Amino acid sequence: MKKLIIFDLDGTLLNSINDINTSINLALNDLQLPQVTIDDSKYITGSGVDILSMRTIKLVLQDKYEKEKDLYLNKFKDLYQHYYTIHQKDETKPYDGIIDALKELKKLGMKIAVLSNKPHVDVVKIMDYYFKDIKFDYILGKIEKNRIKPDIDGIIMIEDELNIHNNKEILYVGDTNVDIQTARNANIEVLACTWGFRKYDEIKTADYFAYTASDIVEVVKNAK
Repeated sequence: MKKLIIFDLDGTLLNSINDINTSINLALNDLQLPQVTIDDSKYITGSGVDILSMRTIKLVLQDKYEKEKDLYLNKFKDLYQHYYTIHQKDETKPYDGIIDALKELKKLGMKIAVLSNKPHVDVVKIMDYYFKDIKFDYILGKIEKNRIKPDIDGIIMIEDELNIHNNKEILYVGDTNVDIQTARNANIEVLACTWGFRKYDEIKTADYFAYTASDIVEVVKNAK
C-alpha cells in the first residue's frame, strides 16, 4: 500500500505554461531576441532555471549559440526570474480536479509532498497561493543542497523528513521524461499525468497513467 505520494509541480499540479512563456518572451524582448511559442516553452521548462535559460538561448540563437551564448545567458536568467516573479500568478491555475484529488488523498491517510526543479522560494510562494487549503507534508524546490531532478537528492530528503523509506510505499507523480527518470533512479513507481507538458511518447514507460485527476486517487487505492 502506498503511504507517500510525491508530486511534480509544473505540468502536474499546476498549468503554469502561459506565465512561463510570457516571462521567457519578456526577457527575450529586452534582449532584442526572437520570441518562442507555448509549445517551445513546454520543452524548455522542467529542469530548473539554469537549463531553461540555456535551452531558450540555444533555441533562439541556433547556430550562433556557441559564439554568442556568453553575451546572453546570465542576462536572460536574471530577466526571466524578474518577470516570472511578477507574472507567475497571471494565468497559472491548478488542473481540473487536482484540488479535490489532493483532498481525497489526505482523507485516505496519504502523506503528500511536492518536489520541483523550480527555485524553492518560488515553489513556496506558489504553493501558499494556490494550495493554501491543502496540508502538504513537505514542499521542496531547488536549494543549494539538492541537485535537480532526475538526481534523487530531493527524493531522499523527503523520505528522510517523513521517515518513509520503503520504496513500495512511495509513488511519484509527474508529467515528463525527467519525472519518469527520477522515479526510476530512486527505484520507486511512477504515475504519468497525460495532461502535462510532454507528449505520450515521452512518458509511455510509466507504471501508471492518469487521464483525469481522479485517476490518481484510483491508482493510489488500487496500487499494491
